[in-house]
Amino acid sequence: MDSILETKEMKETAPRPSGGLTLAAMVGVGVLALILLGVSVFLFLQLRSARTEIGAMQTRLQELGTKADGTEKRARELDLGLAAVKGQTAAIAERAGVTEAELDRTASVARQLREDQRKGQEGLASLGGEVGKVKSDVEASKAAIEATQAQLQRAIGDLGEQSGLIARNAEELAALKRSNTRDYFEFDLRKAKVPSSVGPVAIRLKDTDPKHHKFNMLLTVDDVEIEKKDKTLLEPVQFYRKGSRQLHEIVVYAIQKDRITGYLSTPKASETATSK
Repeated sequence: MDSILETKEMKETAPRPSGGLTLAAMVGVGVLALILLGVSVFLFLQLRSARTEIGAMQTRLQELGTKADGTEKRARELDLGLAAVKGQTAAIAERAGVTEAELDRTASVARQLREDQRKGQEGLASLGGEVGKVKSDVEASKAAIEATQAQLQRAIGDLGEQSGLIARNAEELAALKRSNTRDYFEFDLRKAKVPSSVGPVAIRLKDTDPKHHKFNMLLTVDDVEIEKKDKTLLEPVQFYRKGSRQLHEIVVYAIQKDRITGYLSTPKASETATSK
């Protein structure tokens, strides 16, 4: 009797399943089901995309195969056409009594003629360029000469005569020479005890004064010695020769210690002979 009562009491005091635990399990199962559903949908979409790409690749391979077949076919047609042309050429050559070697030589000559013609055209084009360059250089030189001549000046010489154009440096002297209006004799003289020939006269430099741009010289004209003292830079030293009414001039455009550089300007020989 006591055991029956004890058993009943034990059943009444045993713990019962909690309602909260059952709800959590149901939620976990639901979440898991949703995850499995999402994975299934993703795999299905990936599979469909892969099938689409495989189908496109198969179509492309079929197109490439078709094109390759067409290309091969056209190549065979070209080979047949070339063979036919070669056969016809050989037949014609045989009827004309021309060998294949002669045909090859003829073709080689034709190619060489075309190459020569091409080179000739290139040569003409190059020559045209050279002519254009020379023309441009000539025009540039002409402009430079004109600009230099525009800078040339006239001056009153030591005899009080109006001189011709005088040059102040070697470049301007070159421009005067190109004008071909007079004869010019350049000189570079140092101090000496004997005179140096300059054109039809002789000049001996006695001394210089670079600080004041002055010099002294002895000029021998027609065996007559003339002293020119305290002459200055770019001052025309003027004189006449015996039996001539044409003016001669000496111009010094550089003075250094015991050294002068310049030129002698004389009338043209024909003018001198006419004036006598």
